[in-house]
Amino acid sequence: HGVAPNDPMTHGLSLALREKYPAMHKDFHHWCRQGHPKPGAAWMWGGPNGLRIVNLLTQEGGYGSGAAPGRATLHHVRDALRALHHMAVTEGFTSM
Repeated sequence: HGVAPNDPMTHGLSLALREKYPAMHKDFHHWCRQGHPKPGAAWMWGGPNGLRIVNLLTQEGGYGSGAAPGRATLHHVRDALRALHHMAVTEGFTSM
């Protein structure tokens, strides 16, 4: 699913995933604080029973107090899908 760096995950699919897997949200923000990712990247979270969720950074981050993430751009979506492809090959995904 598409997100922004440091996304609060308060709408749509992001909110549903945040509510179902609060550890994913916590780990995502830890990753963002540690690595300062740029739009166009992809991050995979491993959950229970082999579950994998890939966060595609398709938007500019909403940094600062109360700042909202920007809109997804074609450029960032393309780069994030390339990162996903690389991840799928590297990790040996058998399905998505």
